[in-house]
Amino acid sequence: MRWFDSNFDYVQELKDAWERGRKKIRNTYLILAVILLIAGILVAVFPVGIFAVIQYMAAIAMIVVGIYHFISYSSMTYYFRDPMLLISGILNVLMGILLFVMPVELTVQVITFLLAFLLIFTGAEKISFALRLRYYRLPHTGTLIFSGVLCIILAVIFLFLPFVTALALNYILAAYLIITGIALLAEAIGMSTRSF
Repeated sequence: MRWFDSNFDYVQELKDAWERGRKKIRNTYLILAVILLIAGILVAVFPVGIFAVIQYMAAIAMIVVGIYHFISYSSMTYYFRDPMLLISGILNVLMGILLFVMPVELTVQVITFLLAFLLIFTGAEKISFALRLRYYRLPHTGTLIFSGVLCIILAVIFLFLPFVTALALNYILAAYLIITGIALLAEAIGMSTRSF
């Protein structure tokens, strides 16, 4: 455990780390957002014929997002680390593997609930991080809070309508991919226009 050092400027450390990695993070977010948006749109537009291909693309994208959560957690300064980021990463990787290896008939119900819990953890992590940034009086946390609330609302819909959502797995997957892509895109755009 690290002890708090009152002479060390933790906020400045976060700002310096942010500025060093901002361009790389922004570009990664933009690429992931585009991949997720394309995969989501294709799942919605071609639900039957192309579902297997899109399922593999979505699985790979979810695994990459999960791995990125692990990298983001490990590169974050100690006082700003959030264990929810690790849980979100584990759920993303787990869902990606489920989409990748199991037939749809077996995973429809499981994926619906996993997606709901993944969205809850992702939304809670985003809101928690935004509130932590706001506590240190860092500006521009609105896009994080917005994307966190959006994820939680979608999760509640998935939990209250599990059978309906299981029947419409293509559209659920499309909605998840598109909303996650929009959230990443909003965060990437927010990164390019602001600095701490």
